[in-house]
Amino acid sequence: MRVLRRFDRHRLQPIAPRAVSERHCPRTARLMAACRLGTGPACRHWAEPSGRAHIEMPFGCYQVEDAEIARRAALQLDGSWAMAGASKAGRWALRARALWADLAWWRALQPGDAWDAGEAADATALAGFVPRRTTLVIVGRAPDAAGLRTLAELERRAPAWRRAVRVLLVGAPPGTARHLSY
Repeated sequence: MRVLRRFDRHRLQPIAPRAVSERHCPRTARLMAACRLGTGPACRHWAEPSGRAHIEMPFGCYQVEDAEIARRAALQLDGSWAMAGASKAGRWALRARALWADLAWWRALQPGDAWDAGEAADATALAGFVPRRTTLVIVGRAPDAAGLRTLAELERRAPAWRRAVRVLLVGAPPGTARHLSY
């Protein structure tokens, strides 16, 4: 069942918590706030579970200079650190809450809802990607022409998705995406 998978492992790799040196910093908080803008409400009418979800900004692509800040944001948004600090019962409760949020089509996206987050080898690896839940993707190198076409195709298809996607291009030259200095 698609809902039970963490994320698309064919296109994304999980981020190891040891990939960052600390858990909190003001730059990460600003990046997370920017990523959350326009991701909601992402709900459908209670009587139309297969209806179209309203998402203010279904796709966003940003340039980020520091890979560690991007990884730190991903680990916070996907709940990795919350899971690591929880007891066994607490981990089950976190999983149940995330599953409930995924299944409750009538419920608006909440700030504490778990995201899917991972790293893509490059932008072309995202061809055909469809999000299961609100997703943060980190791309570690600047996209080439094929990667830019893939990102443009994702943006074109995004209004049909049920959840928003944010792509962080680490170290991409200015002008590749809307530039955020984090």
